[in-house]
Amino acid sequence: MNLDNFTPESFFCFYVAFLRSLYLIHQNNHWKVKGNYFYSNHQLFQRLYEKAQSNADSAAEKMIGLFTDKSFNVAEQTNCINSILSNFTDEDEIANSLKAEKTFLRVSEKFYEFMKDNNKMTLGLDDLIMSIHNDSEEAVYLLQQSKED
Repeated sequence: MNLDNFTPESFFCFYVAFLRSLYLIHQNNHWKVKGNYFYSNHQLFQRLYEKAQSNADSAAEKMIGLFTDKSFNVAEQTNCINSILSNFTDEDEIANSLKAEKTFLRVSEKFYEFMKDNNKMTLGLDDLIMSIHNDSEEAVYLLQQSKED
């Protein structure tokens, strides 16, 4: 996943698109999960997609607040989501969600540094990124605990 050549607005758009992709990945896995741990994994995926949806909404609202709604283009979002989702096609639901969350953590770190380096970081944006990053770390922990041996 190439994270070069972004403007602050386009990187924020990609960041929101990744959160929306996490929502789609986790919700799809919520529907597809089966096996011995069906119910607990079904509930886990619901918890993860609901958190991803909430985080995407918060990030989009922050983006519009910082950069205006002109920076939020649904066609660009759709292209980003399609590109992101193409990287997460594993049939194992837990492995697929875990890979997506770990990738998001790397994107989140780069996004944070990029916003700081480009003097776009505000206290509110710092808090938002940190909070979402923390939620993703928690998701990684929960998914790792759910892996069957």
